[in-house]
Amino acid sequence: MRRILAATLVTCALVFGVAACGGDDGAEPEIPAATTPAATESPAGTADGAAVFADNCAGCHGSDGGGGSAPAIRGEDDLAEITDQVESGGGSMPAFSGQLTAAEIEAVAGYVATELK
Repeated sequence: MRRILAATLVTCALVFGVAACGGDDGAEPEIPAATTPAATESPAGTADGAAVFADNCAGCHGSDGGGGSAPAIRGEDDLAEITDQVESGGGSMPAFSGQLTAAEIEAVAGYVATELK
């Protein structure tokens, strides 16, 4: 009796195990979100400065850079200084190094220096 019960259990385990594995249904595999470019990056890997600004800066500096809960940055045009501020932070501004890619930092600094006049 024990042998029959053991054989039945093993057979059930094998049947359920194979059924649970599934098969190739022809569907494309999902690509994890971490391997796709960030929303602020173009397919070529260059960042969109306006999108980076809207997503990370406008909440404090205002959508036009005219100020809000943080100082106005409109009219700032020293690219090196803006880049350093974004990377390192200062005052009450957090550092974005480690949160934004180098391409995003470069793009948002360029956007502030050239577009927010």
